Amino acid sequence: MAQKKDAKAVARKRATKQLKKRTKDNERRKTFARTGVALSENAVQHQMISQFGSPQNFIKNVFALGEMMKTEADLKTLRYAPEQVYAHLDLTADRAALADVYEKKDDLPAYAEEFIDFWHEKRKAILKDTVTDEFVERCDKLFKKLLLVKKGFKKEYRAVLAGRLLVQSHQVAATPADAPLEDNNLWELILLATIKENLRELPPLPAEPPAPAAESAPAAEPAPELPGEPV
Repeated sequence: MAQKKDAKAVARKRATKQLKKRTKDNERRKTFARTGVALSENAVQHQMISQFGSPQNFIKNVFALGEMMKTEADLKTLRYAPEQVYAHLDLTADRAALADVYEKKDDLPAYAEEFIDFWHEKRKAILKDTVTDEFVERCDKLFKKLLLVKKGFKKEYRAVLAGRLLVQSHQVAATPADAPLEDNNLWELILLATIKENLRELPPLPAEPPAPAAESAPAAEPAPELPGEPV
């Protein structure tokens, strides 16, 4: 009886493994049809390291891509609809985080460390509505085009390559859990660009209650008269 149970468990495990493999294979075939390149998640990560040497260098090029997104005409078209973004933001409740981002509007990737968790949660809510299949396809075509245009410009080429790899990392993921939208640097850059280029008037800070009036000190009591000297 125990042997039968073990055999069933092994068969179930094998079937689950095969199902996962088929799912990933199907996704790779779709990716190949879209991009002409069949990649796996590991292959994309390998490319990131082989092209940039280390994760730190990769991130440097992501920041360089952020700078290009402010000036490069093609990259300036990669924005989400502001109305969709602000539908998930409360100008009153989220005032502090928005004021911080607005203050740093000239530095695209920048916001204060204290708001890291806040923006991570907001990206979860916002990006599922904005990073559509059509948007990803548009990004993919644009980065492929820019890789040709920027071939002779090392710094810009590497920044664009970082963006292209971020698009591919999204495309090859078998399930959304394998490549969370909120953790993709490209989708985050585009979100920050959308917000920083479409500022909203924030409500004024609540007035501080007036400070209580200082209580006046009690009048000093007159010193008691000393008895006169005896005659």
